[in-house]
Amino acid sequence: MKKRLINTLKIIVPLGIGVYLTWFFISNMSEKELQSLEEAFIKADYSFILYGIIIMMLSHMSRAYRWKYMLEPLGYKPSFWKMYHSVMIGYVLNLTIPRSGELARAGYYARFEKEAKTDKVFGTIIVERIIDLVMLGIVFALTVYLQKDVETFNSIKDSTSSGLPVWIYYIVAGVVIAGVTVILISKKIKEKVISLITGIFEGVKTIFKLKQRAAYIGHTVFIWVCYISMIWVCSFALPETAGLSIGAVFAAFVVGAAAISATPGGIGLYPLVVATVLTDLYGIENAGSFSMLAWTALTLFTIIFGLLSLIALPIISKKENE
Repeated sequence: MKKRLINTLKIIVPLGIGVYLTWFFISNMSEKELQSLEEAFIKADYSFILYGIIIMMLSHMSRAYRWKYMLEPLGYKPSFWKMYHSVMIGYVLNLTIPRSGELARAGYYARFEKEAKTDKVFGTIIVERIIDLVMLGIVFALTVYLQKDVETFNSIKDSTSSGLPVWIYYIVAGVVIAGVTVILISKKIKEKVISLITGIFEGVKTIFKLKQRAAYIGHTVFIWVCYISMIWVCSFALPETAGLSIGAVFAAFVVGAAAISATPGGIGLYPLVVATVLTDLYGIENAGSFSMLAWTALTLFTIIFGLLSLIALPIISKKENE
């Protein structure tokens, strides 16, 4: 009962924060802005939204195919569609609990792939996320370089960086000490932890065993070009944002990526921060309508195709086994 309550809260709390931020974003709109938002959804050129969704799908397919290069050194011969559907399931589950999709992707893939172990598969995803973090750092550096007024970014950084209360450090230290103590005392838990760490380490080591490193790097660059291109292409759906500069596109992407990491799928926070950046730094009119339109379309795509993958993965696995 207690475990079920904790798992429920893990979903409800992040979603609740996202819903509140959505309400906060919409409730702070003026009557004119609300009217513009309604008109934006009615009059938007959805062909550009469709192009953005196609680019998004290409990035997901490329990510799935790139994953193959990490799984092969572990002795697995995965089919593309098993990898693709596992990736999409991970994305849709990230909409419930932030970053839960990584473990879900490994779990679902291991469940339907013979002899695959979740911990080893999860190790390859850890490497993938480390590489993504490096790419995000590169994109952020380019974003700062592309800005005409770098001081604006510095002022934003200074205003948001504040020291954490001392008691938080004590709580974190206490949790770590308690966890280590339990592991050392319980032989059964200790064996499970060692087995998990060993499996993850085996997955992480695959980065040094890649046979097609050039192809892996190529897919990585392609994925991140797609991410940024989605914002740029979707911006043409509304006349107010059709002329976004490359600097504005990069800035919108960076803050949007941070929002997606902070709340489930960026619910509430993504439209808020993207609209703020485009309005305050670039003076874009109707930026709120654009950010809400783009986020809604891309999130609906993720939900629909993620749920389809939940249905398709068992069917494909059954056919392959037969």
